[in-house]
Amino acid sequence: MYNINELIIRNIKTEDKKDISKIYLDGFNNKVKNLLDLPDERKNDFLDEFGILGTHYKEGYFIAEIDGDIIGLMLLRWVGQRKQKKRHNLKFSLLVKKYGLISTIKTMAKLKLMNHNPKKGEIYIDNIAVSEKARGLGVGSILIDKAFDTAISMKGIDKVSLAVIEDNPKAHKLYKRLGFKDVHKITTRLGKWAVGVYQYTEMEKAITD
Repeated sequence: MYNINELIIRNIKTEDKKDISKIYLDGFNNKVKNLLDLPDERKNDFLDEFGILGTHYKEGYFIAEIDGDIIGLMLLRWVGQRKQKKRHNLKFSLLVKKYGLISTIKTMAKLKLMNHNPKKGEIYIDNIAVSEKARGLGVGSILIDKAFDTAISMKGIDKVSLAVIEDNPKAHKLYKRLGFKDVHKITTRLGKWAVGVYQYTEMEKAITD
């Protein structure tokens, strides 16, 4: 059992990739399956090679860790965010060679559809996930606190926003409890095709709330 008092939040490191891939799959396995149905042993490479993990961001990627064990992750997005100069995902020709032309084009189209472009003045929580073995300890709430600490430290940021899917009422309830308000409820057939999500709710909270 983890001792939540020993939790630390830190920036991502290159060597964290394998651990965050597992946590990402814990939280978003159905979404990954809708992108491209692959055997479990190929999913880690798939996430990395298509740039899905977001490790190309130079800032705004945080890890929750206890005693060297990574148990949570959060990727924040904002306008003007810096990215790594080094390319992390594979070139198109190599993706086609490995996954086939049709699958590669479909996957890239789906990723384009699910990409959220943050608005000026907001920090958007693009991904937040907690390891299955660490759920119920408050790790998600602590990560969200980190998002607000980041927003408060930045000039020109006045709110934090996120989106929660229709079939995750526990997360929606948590965000409500933390002070987020519903802004828009989105219904999209394209989202259903892309990642199996037909409806989601956009939420936000001002940093002064």
